[in-house]
Amino acid sequence: MKHFMLPRNTILREAAAAHNEQSQNPSSHKTKPSQSPSRRVKSSKENAPPPDPNSITSDLKPSPSTASAKLKSPLPPRPPSSNPLKRKLSIETFPENSVSDSGVKVVVRMRPLKKEEEEGETIVQKISDNSLSVNGQTFTFDSVADTGATQLDMFQLVGAPLVENCLAGFNSSVFAYGQTGSGKTYTMWGPANVLSDEIFLCDQQGLTPRVFQRLFDRINEEQIKHTDKQLKYQCRCSFLEIYNEQITDLLDPSQRNLQIREDMQTGVYVDNLREECVFTMKDVTQLLIKV
Repeated sequence: MKHFMLPRNTILREAAAAHNEQSQNPSSHKTKPSQSPSRRVKSSKENAPPPDPNSITSDLKPSPSTASAKLKSPLPPRPPSSNPLKRKLSIETFPENSVSDSGVKVVVRMRPLKKEEEEGETIVQKISDNSLSVNGQTFTFDSVADTGATQLDMFQLVGAPLVENCLAGFNSSVFAYGQTGSGKTYTMWGPANVLSDEIFLCDQQGLTPRVFQRLFDRINEEQIKHTDKQLKYQCRCSFLEIYNEQITDLLDPSQRNLQIREDMQTGVYVDNLREECVFTMKDVTQLLIKV
């Protein structure tokens, strides 16, 4: 609170002092001017968070007290690589349908109805590719997948663009959010026997195994395409759990309460988190079994 209140109180005190001086000397034409609003620190567009697609913007100008509040800027973006080959590869592998030009994209997957639900009234309905209605009220997202969407559809919509972003040098992540029984585990992994060899070959596998497989396939393609440039990739895998604001290394459960650090070269990382090099989908599966 002090961080936000001190600048505002300073300006208010100066304005109050100037007002009192004018009140005490009504016949005087010379008054001490208050601090000019134009000298206040303006928030940078680069550090501003991405706009909410559902938010309503206002053309009203902020008051001096709110305009003077200093917002804590988010973590700076990772600088571009100094390696010209990596920069050139990033441009070549960056697809038009990628998502790196925005912050967070929200995709809604509608769960199929259960048998006991089919006889009842339909509450959620898909209106368009990016909107749905709940009890008649419309909500807009980046994408909406209806009850007929397959696991492959979800991968092409969410997983494939993230793999291309990763190869282009951007940090990529995906997580599922929803109530119990809404299908988070099925969307992210697939059926309960997801770690068996057979499930990786069926059409029920979820986002995670498909993303891993696509990543290794794309790495192989890039290495073949750029054999003359001696291009080399290295994949390292780590698994952690965040629970009660504590980070635990799932590959080494003895490592608890790990700390988040930030480095100018590597960005944000978890200190002392175990990492394993992986080269194939089988290597990833073996790590998942340990977890």
